Amino acid sequence: MPHRRNGHSHHRNVNGKTTPATVASFLFEYLHARGVRHAFGIPGDFALPTFKYLEASPIELITTTHEPMAGFAADGYARINGLGLACVTYCVGGLNMVNSIAGAYAEKSPVIVVSGGPSATERQADPLLHHKVKTFDTQRRIYEEVTCATTILLDPEQAADEIVRVVEAVIAQRRPGYIEVPYDIVDKPISPPRLRKLEPTATDHESLAGCIAETTEMINRAKQPVILAGIELHRCKLTDRVLRMAEKFNIPIAATMLSKSVVRENHPLYIGVYGGALSDAGCRDYVDESDCVIMLGTFITDMFLGINTARLTRPRSILCTTERTRVGLHHYEGVGFESFLRGLGKADVTPRGALSNPNPAKVPKPLGRKERQDKLSSDDVFRIVGLHLDEKSVVVCDTGDALLGAIGLRTAKRQEFIADAYYLSMGFAVPASIGVMAADPKKRVFTIVGDGAFQMTGMELSTVVREGMSPIVIILNNDGYGTQRFILDGKFNEIQGWDYTKVCEVIRGGQATVVETKGQLDGALTQALSSDELSLIEVRLPRDSCSPALRALGEELSRRRSAGVPDKPKTTRRQQPARHAESV
Repeated sequence: MPHRRNGHSHHRNVNGKTTPATVASFLFEYLHARGVRHAFGIPGDFALPTFKYLEASPIELITTTHEPMAGFAADGYARINGLGLACVTYCVGGLNMVNSIAGAYAEKSPVIVVSGGPSATERQADPLLHHKVKTFDTQRRIYEEVTCATTILLDPEQAADEIVRVVEAVIAQRRPGYIEVPYDIVDKPISPPRLRKLEPTATDHESLAGCIAETTEMINRAKQPVILAGIELHRCKLTDRVLRMAEKFNIPIAATMLSKSVVRENHPLYIGVYGGALSDAGCRDYVDESDCVIMLGTFITDMFLGINTARLTRPRSILCTTERTRVGLHHYEGVGFESFLRGLGKADVTPRGALSNPNPAKVPKPLGRKERQDKLSSDDVFRIVGLHLDEKSVVVCDTGDALLGAIGLRTAKRQEFIADAYYLSMGFAVPASIGVMAADPKKRVFTIVGDGAFQMTGMELSTVVREGMSPIVIILNNDGYGTQRFILDGKFNEIQGWDYTKVCEVIRGGQATVVETKGQLDGALTQALSSDELSLIEVRLPRDSCSPALRALGEELSRRRSAGVPDKPKTTRRQQPARHAESV
């Protein structure tokens, strides 16, 4: 951290001499002190001075090919590291990245956005400056909708306080924040910050005591309690506390799609991923029939509820998150998330008897010799991938069957499954994998993505090659937007077919192969794991092949989305369009 001297912040340069800290040097030194080791972004003229300071800082910059990819990569990095950083230029860069940051906001992933910006003088003159949209404040106001704190550093005297305020808000709320740096302020001397780390909201101890008492009574009265471990346990680093509590009380644990692998998935108390009709039968029945569902850090989303096919009711549920606490129909104000978990862990809860796990982890069945020539289905892909996962593996899944098909995969260690399982933005997985690999280079990443999503962001593998990374990228090629086909089919779900194995030639790196049988996929994964470079595996699947979870999701959404949609009009001979030759 920079230190104070003569009223200004200072830092030591490479020669050991003390020099005044500037706005930009303080910004990146503060972010580094708070745990950021990598940044993702694309430069532009308004941001070039800021990027020059970033390059001189201890933070390593990974330049991506497009701003949305920088946002997804910073999101993936934040989910592993605890804080991410994306750097862009004004409007043409920043507005390009809004969707990625919106996903991070929706799923509580703490990403700092640093954007270059016009100078104070230009803002006062109000010219028609390039990249400007409506007003000079347009970009910041748009980011207000997808961040928890924003600032424009126009005053060097206030800059340090503003940087600390935004960064600490992001860390406290686990949601993105926005810092705009005018290009002419980066090298201005900065005054030391007066603001320090945000104080946590005080707990109302009387309310907490009543809440714990009612919770304890409800759990002790229950015959079949279950814990739903949500993603906030990971975001707040409270997973170990809940796992110890579950072991102490012998209460089984389920996860949601968003929090899959928040606890290791071969733990004897773990019963699988719950998502209403999207769940495995054993997990679904146990949770639906529970008379006490303890939801800890869980987002109540339509995906968590299996598109409202879940049978959870408020009277038989307990909910505690960073934002609210409810026991049955009673709401408790002033009860902090960590305080609740600490209190519940010490409560007089009667331990359950021996548990017969309704959905225990199963050892994947090895391929038999006779089936190696069988054509692949979606279910086969995930079964075979499961045979190759170990404690060094991380699975990063995109939206669609890449996500839903992976529900049954069991990881040996926690937080080894990454997906945007609530916001569901196609194209997340490939760039997010870059962030995951930067955050933990020792992990071997399996990136699972559909052909439609790959066409959106797959060329970011160019960055993978440049950075010397070695993910195993599995493209599920079912010839179009397969997820939508099960909801409402039409020509709008068709895409141009690619020769995906040629991608490695285009980006000048990696190895690629096409597989259609079980044995081919098994062999390709074995080969990929022995390689230290990018491996791209195109899995060709029948158009109608999908996981049971995707089929259930599609059927439910089809019922909702198809209501009132007109059938395609039948064409008569008179109505048929003329051939090209006849219309000339």
